[in-house]
Amino acid sequence: MKPLCPTLPAPLCGIVPPLLTPLAGRDTIDVAGLERLIEHTLAGGVDGLFLLGTTGEAVSLTPDSRRELVRLAAGFVAGRAPVLVGVTDNSVAETLAMADYAADAGANAVVATSPFYVPLEQHELVSYIRTLADASTLPVFLYNMPRLTKTWFDVATVERLMEIDSVVGLKDSSGDLEYLAAVCALARKRAGWSVLVGPEDLLVQAVGLGADGCVGGGGNVWPRLLVDLYQAAVAGDGPTVDKLQSRHAELSRVFAYGGYAASAIRGLKCSAELMGLCSGLMAEPFEPCTAPQREAIERVLRGSGLLAAGDRRPHAMSQDAAK
Repeated sequence: MKPLCPTLPAPLCGIVPPLLTPLAGRDTIDVAGLERLIEHTLAGGVDGLFLLGTTGEAVSLTPDSRRELVRLAAGFVAGRAPVLVGVTDNSVAETLAMADYAADAGANAVVATSPFYVPLEQHELVSYIRTLADASTLPVFLYNMPRLTKTWFDVATVERLMEIDSVVGLKDSSGDLEYLAAVCALARKRAGWSVLVGPEDLLVQAVGLGADGCVGGGGNVWPRLLVDLYQAAVAGDGPTVDKLQSRHAELSRVFAYGGYAASAIRGLKCSAELMGLCSGLMAEPFEPCTAPQREAIERVLRGSGLLAAGDRRPHAMSQDAAK
């Protein structure tokens, strides 16, 4: 099957949310919630969607559920925006099988971190990406997430991988602006090569360094805010940037409830549930927000105007789970 959206922009620019994976139970996709979430993000003007990333809890889902998510999401998007699919697995065979499935489902590109249990040496990382690029019919984005994978895409490694025609960009979630600047400088050497920043609080600084956009989790809940912030940063509209960053800082408080890396996902899922988009259930073994955390997030959303007075449409299933 050819991609539903036949042209992947080169470079891919703008806001590409790493989509939450709405769940209706253990390893069961919340199909109606997925459709609502996709419609919400697309209505916010995003420039693409990234499935099965960190925010999508890919590593906590079975291969069957990952495939179901890709099939459903590609159908719901229906060519209105590029669809990128995370395919990383500690098994190379599963990585390649997932890349094949993504292509058959109509995705536009695949995204790969390093395998994440035993850290790779850089030559092994190059071999892994080269194997994927040789086998896949889709373009490949690199995903630098060293805090969770324990392996960096070193700058020299990125330069080597840029020699592969089908490797078309990188998402950097390291939070290291010096590294990001070095990768942006490399990207200028190859027309159409995309650099996207992960942490959305670095969006404005990243644009200033030459990045093409952001893969920020907040785009699930406040897509229009991120789109407007990106456009203001590109235009050099300082007053608008300051105004939008202030609002973003307030909303980002929803990321703080819980510990370690799952706190941002937990806060986003709770926010999406409060807004009536999808269930707030987390992929096990992670747990949804507690009642006090939920109340605090609701106050943030109301204070920001994302929830109006009396507008509360929670899904009962995660209310029971979050006691």
